Amino acid sequence: KKVVIYLRTSSDRQIDNTSLSTQESICRSYCEREKLEIFDIQKREAVSAKSDNYERIIDLLRYCKKHKDKFEILLVYKLDRFARDTLQHLTLREELRKLNIVLRSATETIDETPAGKLFEGMVANFNQYDNEIRKERVTNGMYRRVEEGLWPWQIPLGYKSNKTENGHLAPAVWDTSCYQDVIDIFKLYSLGVYTFSSLSNLMNTRIVKNYKTKRFHFMKQEIKRILNYPFYIGLLKPKHGKLTPGKHKPLISMELWNKCQEIQKCKSNHSINKRLIEHPDFPLRRFTLCGVCHHSLTAGWSKSHTGKHYAYYYCVNKSCKKYAKMLSLGDLHEEFIAYLCKTKPKEKYLPLFKEIFIDRYNQRQKDFKGDYIKQIDELDRLKKEKITAAEKGAKGIIPDLTLKELLSDYEKKILMLQQSLDNTNNKELDIDSLLDEGLEAIRTINKEWSDALPEKKPRVQRLIYPEGVSYHFKGFSNPKLAPAFAVPNQFVLCLTRNVDSRGFEPLTL
Repeated sequence: KKVVIYLRTSSDRQIDNTSLSTQESICRSYCEREKLEIFDIQKREAVSAKSDNYERIIDLLRYCKKHKDKFEILLVYKLDRFARDTLQHLTLREELRKLNIVLRSATETIDETPAGKLFEGMVANFNQYDNEIRKERVTNGMYRRVEEGLWPWQIPLGYKSNKTENGHLAPAVWDTSCYQDVIDIFKLYSLGVYTFSSLSNLMNTRIVKNYKTKRFHFMKQEIKRILNYPFYIGLLKPKHGKLTPGKHKPLISMELWNKCQEIQKCKSNHSINKRLIEHPDFPLRRFTLCGVCHHSLTAGWSKSHTGKHYAYYYCVNKSCKKYAKMLSLGDLHEEFIAYLCKTKPKEKYLPLFKEIFIDRYNQRQKDFKGDYIKQIDELDRLKKEKITAAEKGAKGIIPDLTLKELLSDYEKKILMLQQSLDNTNNKELDIDSLLDEGLEAIRTINKEWSDALPEKKPRVQRLIYPEGVSYHFKGFSNPKLAPAFAVPNQFVLCLTRNVDSRGFEPLTL
């Protein structure tokens, strides 16, 4: 009988016992002992038992079908070289049977007798068990790395893998070749004027290469994946696990991340090619409500019979009395600029407002410094108590279990207090010049909006009217002003009503 020897090894590290040369030698000895003629030898070197599994199976079956009348036996070194999954083993076995090819192992006794088939099934089951145990151990090891704040899988664009001097896994570091491009993706998308598709086209005009000098081509799906990858804000999220703080340095600020997430939530549907939430041609779209039905105004272009295009806003609520009533873009924008002028506080009151504001600020800074010193004293106290507890534990005064819980509690309190202090800005601000800049922006807000780039206008609008505005087809109104505008106006109201200025308290600093 003629036989095909099928050799396979999982990695180059199997040179000692199960390398291809070792397998071939044992299989040849088996053929000589059983007086089998070798028709061919098929060799396969793989990275792992799983990565190229399907391709390997297809190639093997294709080969067997092509030469089905030229050999009768497929010989493997061990059954786990043939398949490591019981179902896969039985399926391949059945396909070989249809081709009148039998399976034999050079190191295991299997044949077509009931006992031989039973033993073969037991070996196949054991191979699957062994494979799954190995897989489970590797997976558990990877998840333990995640709990330690390390990422054992492929590092995303903008970072590169890192190892300690001993070759152990270390926190990923920024890839200086391309990390700025990732930041740009978030910043551009946060403007609200790009879709995944348009942003991918823009990024592909650049030549983005990683530290391996490999050029990166952006698909719209990849843009979406980057914008939703928590790794960039310092968090680790395995496929089947919870979010865990990572030890690597975040590439994106939480503020920028939340902005991009909010824009995605506000898209009109769940398709990849999203509609723009903020169109550069229509900054007041969605920002302005119909004063009759309180539905958001939308916008569009109309084309006359002469081919000229006209931009306009309109209400899309069919039950509204103003449904489809067109509002010229130019006229509505002029009315909005006039409304901005009305929103500004009167110039004559601003110097006095500045004086009182600075007085309140200085008082709060004084109170703040007192609280800051108290927090530092509290932190020192907790650290001393932790040291004392550790010393008592070393002397056996405190039981080990109680000591562990006590030290853990101290560490949490110290960490929270330290983070609070780190996030506190204890520096003295030049409040006088900062306030001058802020008041100047308030004075010229109508010009700021008028001169702003299209993608910047919505940001200016929200700075003044955080909840948007309503248009009553005879003018604008708004339910709420931002603190920067509300506080001066409240101050003016207090003065015009002869209210004692001591009763005035700014909404925010």
